[in-house]
Amino acid sequence: MSTAVVVDSTAQLSAARRAELEAALGGLFRVVDLSVEVGEEMRADGGWSPDELCEHMRSGARVQTSMPSAQAFSAALGELAERGAVEVLVLTLPAVLSGTHGSAVAAAAEHPELTVHLIDSRTTSAGLAGAVAVAVAGIASDLPPAAVTGEVADWCEAETRTFFVPEDLEYLRRGGRIGRAASLLGRALAITPVLGLREGAVVPLARVRTMAKAEDRLVALVAESCAEYRERAADAALEVVLLHPESTPETAGAGVRRMQEKLAAADLPAGTVVRTEVLSTVITAHVGPGALGVAVQTRP
Repeated sequence: MSTAVVVDSTAQLSAARRAELEAALGGLFRVVDLSVEVGEEMRADGGWSPDELCEHMRSGARVQTSMPSAQAFSAALGELAERGAVEVLVLTLPAVLSGTHGSAVAAAAEHPELTVHLIDSRTTSAGLAGAVAVAVAGIASDLPPAAVTGEVADWCEAETRTFFVPEDLEYLRRGGRIGRAASLLGRALAITPVLGLREGAVVPLARVRTMAKAEDRLVALVAESCAEYRERAADAALEVVLLHPESTPETAGAGVRRMQEKLAAADLPAGTVVRTEVLSTVITAHVGPGALGVAVQTRP
């Protein structure tokens, strides 16, 4: 096997999952970290514990994120070339949200010895992790790397959806993901927005008055998406990933527990796998403490 995979850290892959992917690819797998800065201290994604970061954010600390440098991607590509990689799939979070993809593009130009397939996934978190699973499954099936790249791009376009509800729009405003006017309007009118990712950008899907109603809307979006996936393919393997920013559902509070109960009671297609995951600290830095998200997708 001479095809490698690189992904950025917002996929939030556990150490066990990273080891599994590396073994599946014969060592040809790398994760490139983004960074989170609290005050004057910068740490790699995951260097701050989820609860620690949320505590800093709630206390009003200045929190910023940084994309990986081209050198970080170049180092990963160089290591993979030394281990025998000939072609590399590089998957990143949306280019419209981060310069991470641009860093990967610049790094690829430094490695003429490799054929690098750059994929702007237009998703992140569980969606990006799902895209990695699709890539690895394609490579394991001995598909040509170009064909795998096409399959991953198609999956990201049609087979995964992300919806979320921030507790406070101010964090998205600070990160430049929404405008100041939208943030102020939401606060003034006590509106809780339901947001989604569409072609990589954050878009409004609904506006409700309470978090409980926002949770109900999330569950409805999950059910609608699952039904659409099953209508397209009766044997589609479905998963729903509940996403939150803190270390455990217990520390995340009542919202996560309510969502777990609502998803368990929802009329989802038979066999749908529902699980709960913690967000990357980089994503938390933008959506803020108290946020809730769901990814709905098919599994390879």
